[in-house]
Amino acid sequence: MAVKIRFKRMGRKKSPFYRIVAIDSSKRRSGREIERLGWFNPVSSNHDCNIKEDLVIKWLKDGAIPSESVGSLFKRTGLSYKWHLITQGKSDSEIEKLLEEWQKNEESRNQRKKDKKLSKKSKAKSAEDIEVEAEEAEAPEAEEAPAEAEAPEAEEAPAEAEAPAEAEAP
Repeated sequence: MAVKIRFKRMGRKKSPFYRIVAIDSSKRRSGREIERLGWFNPVSSNHDCNIKEDLVIKWLKDGAIPSESVGSLFKRTGLSYKWHLITQGKSDSEIEKLLEEWQKNEESRNQRKKDKKLSKKSKAKSAEDIEVEAEEAEAPEAEEAPAEAEAPEAEEAPAEAEAPAEAEAP
């Protein structure tokens, strides 16, 4: 029996919630699981999850294969790195130290991503401000143009009034 670690969909329509389960690979997605290993909520703003690391490590040692999506979740939480260190034969104290270092690097990487997004937004806003200023600069010229357009109409009106008067005189 080949065991997979994968998501089991729960929740309502258009509101998914997933359990992380150890399940026989031949079973359907929502079939009977062997063991529940945690949960994942993709709807929340920060993608909440709860993983029972000791159970996941036990199943990985027994040869369970994580699915692609579960594997990416493990990478994001650092469990994949922890498993890598265990397979290298590191001691528990070394693993803890390396995981703390990994966590600090991950936080700084996430902060750089946020800063980059904010700088892109500020650049986009500054480009919008330039467009607004350009529109405002064009707006006074547009106001003067209708005033000029009214003046020729005023000049044409008396010319029309004079034309019928000339026709009556001869």
